[in-house]
Amino acid sequence: MQTNSKTNITIVAHRGASYAAPENTIPSYELAFKENADFIEGDFWLTKDNQIVCIHDPDTKRVTEKKIKLKVRSSSLADLKKLDVGSWKGDEYKGTTIPTLQEILSIIPPGKGIYIEIKDDSEIFVKKLAEVLKQFSVPTDKIRIIAFNPNAVKLAKKYLPEIKSYWLFFWYFSKPKCLKSLAQKRLMQTLKTLSCDGIDVNSAPYIDEKLVKSLQENNMDFCAYDVDKVEDAARLINLGIDSITTNSPLMMRKEIESIIVKKDSTETIK
Repeated sequence: MQTNSKTNITIVAHRGASYAAPENTIPSYELAFKENADFIEGDFWLTKDNQIVCIHDPDTKRVTEKKIKLKVRSSSLADLKKLDVGSWKGDEYKGTTIPTLQEILSIIPPGKGIYIEIKDDSEIFVKKLAEVLKQFSVPTDKIRIIAFNPNAVKLAKKYLPEIKSYWLFFWYFSKPKCLKSLAQKRLMQTLKTLSCDGIDVNSAPYIDEKLVKSLQENNMDFCAYDVDKVEDAARLINLGIDSITTNSPLMMRKEIESIIVKKDSTETIK
C-alpha cells in the first residue's frame, strides 16, 4: 500500500487531558496544554439563560460526585456553577465547576486552538456561539467546529463560514454485514451535501487509502478521534491523517514522534 504519511500531525486533547483530570474542565484543559496538545476539544450546550457551557451529557449526573441530575438546557448558569464536577476524578479537583466557553477561550495560549463540539444543535446555540467567538482573539484557523448532527454542521457553515467545520462520524450504520465500499459511499455522499471542510471519524477498519484519497480529491481534511492505541496512530499516520484526538496528549505526542523516527530510519536504510 502506498502511504501519504505526515510529520506535522495535530494533537487534539479529547475533553482536555481527560485520562488524568476531570473531563471538560479548566484543570483538564490546562493540563492538556502543559502536555503540548495543539488543540483542546470540548462539548458545548446552551443554558436556560442563554450561556454556553462545557459538559458532555445533556444532564450533570455522571460527572457530579453526589449524582445530582440537572438538565443543562433547562438550568441557569448560576445553578450549574454550584455543582462540583471534579471530585469524582480525585480529591485534588474538589470544587471544580462547569466552565463557560468564555472561560475556556480565555486560557488558550497563543498558537494553540480549540475543537468546539456542538451538542445543542439549535440555531439559537449557533448564533450565540458566533457572538461569543467574536469577543475573543483566538484566530479563526485555530478554531474547529465539529458535530454529529449534519444540520448543526450546516448551521455552523452558515453563521461561521470563516471557521472550518467537520462532520463527526461514527461507523454506527456500518455493521459487519455492511460492505466497506457501501459505508464509504454513504459517508462521502453526506459530506458533499454539507459543504463542510472535512470529517472527524472514529478510528475504525473502514478507514483506508481509498477513503483518504476520496477526501483529498474533494479538498477535505481527514481527522480521527478515539485514538489511544499506538497501532491505531501508526496506521492513521501512514494514511496521511491531519489530526488525532486522544485522551492522553503527552503519550500520543511521544508515540507519534517514535513512529516517525522509526519510519525515517527504515526509509534511510532502504
